[in-house]
Amino acid sequence: MLSNFSLDRFARWSGGVAAAAGAATPEELSACFTAAAGVLLDSDRVYVGFYRRDITSVTIDDAGPDRWNRDYDARVYRLDPFFQRFASTRQDFLLPLSALRDGDFQLSPYYREFYGPSDSFDEITGVFNLDRLTAGYVTFLRRNGEPPFGERDLALACAAGGATRLILEKLFHLCRLRDKGGAIEVARSGLSPREREIARHLIEGGNAKTIARSLSISPGTARNHIKQVYRKLGVHSQVELLAAIREAARD
Repeated sequence: MLSNFSLDRFARWSGGVAAAAGAATPEELSACFTAAAGVLLDSDRVYVGFYRRDITSVTIDDAGPDRWNRDYDARVYRLDPFFQRFASTRQDFLLPLSALRDGDFQLSPYYREFYGPSDSFDEITGVFNLDRLTAGYVTFLRRNGEPPFGERDLALACAAGGATRLILEKLFHLCRLRDKGGAIEVARSGLSPREREIARHLIEGGNAKTIARSLSISPGTARNHIKQVYRKLGVHSQVELLAAIREAARD
């Protein structure tokens, strides 16, 4: 471990990782791990979640829905330079914001839509591929008024990368277990057999194009079925559907 890294910080980090590894729910894991990771890098906030290729981003909020990340998950994640890096490569990476932002960051659409309004100042994000569609991410944030992350902070994040990957793999496993439970709830709903099939594809990360190809129907027909599924389940998007599934499984 790096010099000047106190035993107290190491104990809080390692204890948090151990608690996260033994967590029973995604939210419990997120609470344990993000608290420990915040101590590790002296961050104002740490988030964990998933990037999905061409589908959506999902943040696992440990203390209830965070309004900034709900907005991020639903609308602006595709503008995030870290998501764009993930979408363009299959390689894992752990980088500071300064390595990806181009030109005047404050004039970028992402800054206007999300970054600036959320009062973020600097970040380090690690992205770890978990399967061909999904990567887990961890984001360390500092707010306005705090010093930027330095080389030592990045070195600490890199040194913790192995443990971070293991925790994100556990988070992925817990979420997949919950989604299977959600699929059972969908099967018990008032959807038609075809709509239940569509809903299961949506839970697994499908979209109109991939569902149409899988079921040998037109993309327009798939979109109509998706609209019916959303209407009957009282949601308006795939993000809301997944959130409703998680809530049903938690009850």
